[in-house]
Amino acid sequence: MFWRVDLCAEAGFKMRRDNIFWGGVLILFGVLFLLQAQGLINNVFRLFWPILLMLIGGWMVVNVFWKSDTPSGTTFSIPLGEARRVRYRFSHGAAQIRIQGNAPMGQALVGTSAVAAEHHSDLTGDVLDVKVSTGPSFIPVLGPNEGLWHYQVTKDVLATLTIEAGASTFEVDLKDTLVSRVELKVGASTVNLTMPARGSSVLDIEGGAATFSVHIPEGTAARIDRTEGFVALNVDTNRFPESDKGYQSPDFDTATDRVSIAIKAGVGTVNIK
Repeated sequence: MFWRVDLCAEAGFKMRRDNIFWGGVLILFGVLFLLQAQGLINNVFRLFWPILLMLIGGWMVVNVFWKSDTPSGTTFSIPLGEARRVRYRFSHGAAQIRIQGNAPMGQALVGTSAVAAEHHSDLTGDVLDVKVSTGPSFIPVLGPNEGLWHYQVTKDVLATLTIEAGASTFEVDLKDTLVSRVELKVGASTVNLTMPARGSSVLDIEGGAATFSVHIPEGTAARIDRTEGFVALNVDTNRFPESDKGYQSPDFDTATDRVSIAIKAGVGTVNIK
Protein backbone atom coordinates (compact mmCIF):
# COMPACT_ATOMS: atom_id res chain seq x y z
CA MET A 1 0.00 0.00 0.00
CA PHE A 2 2.97 2.36 0.44
CA TRP A 3 3.47 2.82 -3.30
CA ARG A 4 -0.13 3.93 -3.61
CA VAL A 5 0.37 6.61 -0.99
CA ASP A 6 3.51 7.84 -2.79
CA LEU A 7 1.71 8.12 -6.12
CA CYS A 8 -1.26 9.97 -4.66
CA ALA A 9 1.01 12.28 -2.69
CA GLU A 10 3.05 13.19 -5.74
CA ALA A 11 -0.08 13.66 -7.86
CA GLY A 12 -1.41 15.99 -5.16
CA PHE A 13 1.91 17.84 -5.11
CA LYS A 14 1.78 18.41 -8.88
CA MET A 15 -1.85 19.53 -8.65
CA ARG A 16 -1.02 22.06 -5.92
CA ARG A 17 1.94 23.32 -7.93
CA ASP A 18 -0.23 23.77 -11.03
CA ASN A 19 -2.85 25.61 -8.96
CA ILE A 20 -0.15 27.98 -7.71
CA PHE A 21 0.89 28.77 -11.30
CA TRP A 22 -2.61 29.46 -12.61
CA GLY A 23 -3.62 31.23 -9.40
CA GLY A 24 -0.65 33.53 -9.84
CA VAL A 25 -1.63 34.22 -13.47
CA LEU A 26 -5.19 35.16 -12.48
CA ILE A 27 -4.03 37.41 -9.64
CA LEU A 28 -1.52 39.20 -11.88
CA PHE A 29 -4.04 39.91 -14.62
CA GLY A 30 -6.62 40.93 -12.03
CA VAL A 31 -4.16 43.52 -10.71
CA LEU A 32 -3.46 44.77 -14.25
CA PHE A 33 -7.17 45.20 -15.02
CA LEU A 34 -7.59 47.06 -11.72
CA LEU A 35 -4.74 49.40 -12.63
CA GLN A 36 -6.34 49.99 -16.02
CA ALA A 37 -9.66 50.79 -14.38
CA GLN A 38 -7.86 53.34 -12.19
CA GLY A 39 -6.32 54.92 -15.27
CA LEU A 40 -2.76 54.01 -14.27
CA ILE A 41 -2.15 51.94 -17.43
CA ASN A 42 -3.78 52.34 -20.82
CA ASN A 43 -4.15 48.87 -22.37
CA VAL A 44 -3.70 45.56 -20.57
CA PHE A 45 -3.68 43.54 -23.78
CA ARG A 46 -0.56 45.28 -25.07
CA LEU A 47 1.21 43.70 -22.11
CA PHE A 48 -0.28 40.22 -22.61
CA TRP A 49 2.51 38.50 -24.58
CA PRO A 50 5.45 39.99 -22.68
CA ILE A 51 3.87 39.02 -19.37
CA LEU A 52 2.95 35.53 -20.59
CA LEU A 53 6.48 34.87 -21.81
CA MET A 54 7.94 36.09 -18.53
CA LEU A 55 5.57 33.85 -16.55
CA ILE A 56 6.40 30.74 -18.57
CA GLY A 57 10.13 31.46 -18.46
CA GLY A 58 10.03 32.06 -14.72
CA TRP A 59 8.02 28.90 -14.14
CA MET A 60 10.52 26.84 -16.14
CA VAL A 61 13.33 28.16 -13.95
CA VAL A 62 11.34 27.45 -10.76
CA ASN A 63 10.63 23.87 -11.90
CA VAL A 64 14.35 23.16 -12.13
CA PHE A 65 14.69 23.63 -8.36
CA TRP A 66 11.17 22.81 -7.13
CA LYS A 67 10.73 19.04 -7.11
CA SER A 68 8.46 16.71 -5.24
CA ASP A 69 9.80 15.04 -2.09
CA THR A 70 8.32 11.72 -3.23
CA PRO A 71 10.58 9.43 -5.28
CA SER A 72 10.20 9.10 -9.04
CA GLY A 73 10.44 5.81 -10.88
CA THR A 74 7.71 4.19 -8.77
CA THR A 75 6.74 0.70 -9.97
CA PHE A 76 3.23 -0.66 -9.55
CA SER A 77 1.30 -3.72 -10.72
CA ILE A 78 -2.31 -4.80 -11.18
CA PRO A 79 -3.06 -8.55 -10.92
CA LEU A 80 -5.08 -10.30 -13.61
CA GLY A 81 -7.08 -12.35 -11.11
CA GLU A 82 -10.07 -14.11 -12.66
CA ALA A 83 -10.29 -11.80 -15.66
CA ARG A 84 -10.67 -13.31 -19.12
CA ARG A 85 -10.51 -9.93 -20.88
CA VAL A 86 -8.81 -6.62 -20.10
CA ARG A 87 -9.77 -3.13 -21.26
CA TYR A 88 -6.84 -0.71 -20.96
CA ARG A 89 -7.16 3.08 -21.06
CA PHE A 90 -4.08 5.30 -20.82
CA SER A 91 -4.54 9.08 -20.52
CA HIS A 92 -1.43 11.26 -20.61
CA GLY A 93 -0.39 14.82 -21.11
CA ALA A 94 2.97 15.41 -22.75
CA ALA A 95 5.01 12.27 -22.16
CA GLN A 96 7.40 9.62 -23.38
CA ILE A 97 5.56 6.31 -23.19
CA ARG A 98 6.58 2.73 -23.87
CA ILE A 99 4.02 -0.08 -23.88
CA GLN A 100 5.04 -3.72 -24.33
CA GLY A 101 3.18 -6.99 -24.17
CA ASN A 102 5.44 -8.77 -21.73
CA ALA A 103 3.74 -8.53 -18.33
CA PRO A 104 4.61 -11.47 -16.06
CA MET A 105 2.07 -14.28 -15.95
CA GLY A 106 -0.81 -13.43 -13.66
CA GLN A 107 -0.33 -9.67 -14.00
CA ALA A 108 -2.67 -7.47 -16.03
CA LEU A 109 -0.29 -4.51 -15.88
CA VAL A 110 3.14 -3.66 -14.57
CA GLY A 111 4.08 0.00 -14.82
CA THR A 112 6.94 2.32 -13.99
CA SER A 113 5.85 5.90 -13.44
CA ALA A 114 8.36 8.62 -14.36
CA VAL A 115 6.68 11.31 -12.25
CA ALA A 116 3.18 10.51 -11.03
CA ALA A 117 0.41 8.27 -12.27
CA GLU A 118 -3.01 7.42 -10.91
CA HIS A 119 -4.24 3.95 -11.71
CA HIS A 120 -7.51 2.16 -11.07
CA SER A 121 -8.87 -1.29 -11.86
CA ASP A 122 -12.38 -2.69 -11.69
CA LEU A 123 -13.45 -6.28 -12.33
CA THR A 124 -16.98 -6.77 -13.69
CA GLY A 125 -17.74 -10.39 -14.39
CA ASP A 126 -14.70 -11.62 -16.27
CA VAL A 127 -13.77 -8.18 -17.71
CA LEU A 128 -11.07 -6.12 -15.99
CA ASP A 129 -11.02 -2.37 -16.66
CA VAL A 130 -7.60 -0.79 -16.13
CA LYS A 131 -7.19 2.98 -16.25
CA VAL A 132 -3.91 4.88 -15.93
CA SER A 133 -3.77 8.67 -15.96
CA THR A 134 -1.17 11.36 -15.35
CA GLY A 135 -3.68 14.18 -15.66
CA PRO A 136 -3.49 17.08 -18.11
CA SER A 137 -0.40 19.22 -18.52
CA PHE A 138 -0.81 22.63 -16.92
CA ILE A 139 1.04 24.04 -19.95
CA PRO A 140 1.02 21.68 -22.97
CA VAL A 141 4.73 22.09 -23.78
CA LEU A 142 5.76 21.90 -20.11
CA GLY A 143 3.66 18.96 -19.00
CA PRO A 144 4.69 15.79 -17.16
CA ASN A 145 7.41 14.73 -19.59
CA GLU A 146 10.28 14.26 -17.14
CA GLY A 147 11.44 10.79 -18.15
CA LEU A 148 9.74 7.68 -19.42
CA TRP A 149 6.57 5.85 -18.51
CA HIS A 150 6.96 2.12 -19.13
CA TYR A 151 3.94 -0.20 -19.13
CA GLN A 152 3.82 -3.96 -19.57
CA VAL A 153 0.43 -5.37 -20.58
CA THR A 154 -0.73 -8.98 -20.53
CA LYS A 155 -0.28 -11.35 -23.43
CA ASP A 156 -2.31 -14.14 -21.84
CA VAL A 157 -5.91 -12.97 -22.40
CA LEU A 158 -7.91 -10.92 -24.89
CA ALA A 159 -7.58 -7.15 -24.46
CA THR A 160 -8.42 -3.76 -25.92
CA LEU A 161 -6.22 -0.68 -25.68
CA THR A 162 -7.17 3.01 -25.77
CA ILE A 163 -4.53 5.74 -25.65
CA GLU A 164 -5.42 9.42 -25.18
CA ALA A 165 -2.50 11.82 -25.10
CA GLY A 166 -1.20 15.26 -25.90
CA ALA A 167 2.17 15.99 -27.47
CA SER A 168 3.83 12.66 -26.72
CA THR A 169 6.23 10.05 -28.01
CA PHE A 170 5.04 6.45 -28.05
CA GLU A 171 6.77 3.12 -28.55
CA VAL A 172 4.06 0.44 -28.51
CA ASP A 173 4.86 -3.22 -29.21
CA LEU A 174 1.79 -5.49 -29.17
CA LYS A 175 3.19 -8.21 -31.43
CA ASP A 176 2.90 -11.02 -28.86
CA THR A 177 -0.39 -9.90 -27.31
CA LEU A 178 -4.03 -10.83 -27.90
CA VAL A 179 -5.17 -7.20 -28.23
CA SER A 180 -8.23 -7.11 -30.50
CA ARG A 181 -8.72 -3.35 -30.73
CA VAL A 182 -6.41 -0.33 -30.49
CA GLU A 183 -7.71 3.25 -30.36
CA LEU A 184 -5.22 6.10 -30.68
CA LYS A 185 -6.49 9.60 -29.85
CA VAL A 186 -3.46 11.85 -29.78
CA GLY A 187 -2.35 15.39 -30.45
CA ALA A 188 0.97 16.43 -31.98
CA SER A 189 2.60 13.10 -31.22
CA THR A 190 4.99 10.57 -32.68
CA VAL A 191 3.69 7.00 -32.50
CA ASN A 192 5.64 3.85 -33.37
CA LEU A 193 3.20 0.93 -33.15
CA THR A 194 3.57 -2.80 -33.83
CA MET A 195 0.21 -4.55 -34.12
CA PRO A 196 -0.54 -8.09 -32.84
CA ALA A 197 0.64 -11.00 -34.96
CA ARG A 198 -2.15 -13.31 -33.80
CA GLY A 199 -5.91 -13.14 -34.29
CA SER A 200 -8.10 -10.43 -35.77
CA SER A 201 -7.54 -6.86 -34.58
CA VAL A 202 -8.77 -3.35 -35.37
CA LEU A 203 -6.79 -0.09 -35.29
CA ASP A 204 -8.56 3.28 -35.11
CA ILE A 205 -6.33 6.34 -35.52
CA GLU A 206 -7.49 9.83 -34.55
CA GLY A 207 -4.85 12.51 -34.39
CA GLY A 208 -3.87 16.08 -34.98
CA ALA A 209 -0.51 16.99 -36.47
CA ALA A 210 0.91 13.58 -35.61
CA THR A 211 3.22 11.03 -37.20
CA PHE A 212 2.20 7.37 -37.01
CA SER A 213 4.42 4.45 -38.01
CA VAL A 214 2.41 1.22 -37.98
CA HIS A 215 4.17 -2.13 -38.35
CA ILE A 216 2.19 -5.20 -39.43
CA PRO A 217 4.04 -8.42 -38.47
CA GLU A 218 5.10 -10.74 -41.28
CA GLY A 219 2.42 -13.32 -42.01
CA THR A 220 -0.38 -10.99 -40.84
CA ALA A 221 -2.79 -9.59 -43.43
CA ALA A 222 -4.11 -6.02 -43.34
CA ARG A 223 -6.74 -3.74 -44.82
CA ILE A 224 -6.30 0.05 -44.75
CA ASP A 225 -9.37 2.18 -45.44
CA ARG A 226 -8.95 5.33 -47.47
CA THR A 227 -8.72 8.51 -45.43
CA GLU A 228 -10.23 11.95 -45.64
CA GLY A 229 -8.45 15.14 -44.70
CA PHE A 230 -4.87 16.26 -45.15
CA VAL A 231 -3.15 13.02 -44.24
CA ALA A 232 0.03 11.85 -45.95
CA LEU A 233 -0.58 8.10 -46.18
CA ASN A 234 2.40 5.92 -47.10
CA VAL A 235 1.66 2.21 -47.51
CA ASP A 236 3.92 -0.70 -48.46
CA THR A 237 2.03 -1.66 -51.64
CA ASN A 238 4.18 -4.75 -52.11
CA ARG A 239 2.44 -6.26 -49.09
CA PHE A 240 -0.82 -4.29 -49.27
CA PRO A 241 -1.77 -3.53 -52.91
CA GLU A 242 -4.08 -0.61 -53.62
CA SER A 243 -7.77 -1.44 -54.15
CA ASP A 244 -11.00 0.46 -54.79
CA LYS A 245 -11.55 1.06 -51.07
CA GLY A 246 -7.96 1.57 -49.97
CA TYR A 247 -5.19 -0.98 -49.54
CA GLN A 248 -5.55 -4.67 -48.78
CA SER A 249 -3.60 -7.90 -48.56
CA PRO A 250 -4.62 -10.36 -51.29
CA ASP A 251 -5.57 -12.96 -48.67
CA PHE A 252 -7.24 -10.56 -46.19
CA ASP A 253 -10.75 -12.01 -46.48
CA THR A 254 -9.61 -15.55 -45.63
CA ALA A 255 -6.75 -14.74 -43.24
CA THR A 256 -7.00 -15.83 -39.60
CA ASP A 257 -4.40 -13.29 -38.48
CA ARG A 258 -5.33 -9.85 -39.83
CA VAL A 259 -5.55 -6.14 -38.99
CA SER A 260 -8.19 -3.62 -40.08
CA ILE A 261 -7.06 0.03 -40.01
CA ALA A 262 -9.26 3.14 -40.06
CA ILE A 263 -7.68 6.61 -40.08
CA LYS A 264 -9.50 9.75 -38.98
CA ALA A 265 -6.57 12.10 -38.62
CA GLY A 266 -6.96 15.75 -39.57
CA VAL A 267 -3.39 16.39 -40.66
CA GLY A 268 -0.25 14.39 -40.24
CA THR A 269 1.61 11.41 -41.63
CA VAL A 270 0.73 7.72 -41.44
CA ASN A 271 3.28 5.10 -42.53
CA ILE A 272 2.17 1.48 -42.76
CA LYS A 273 4.47 -1.40 -43.57
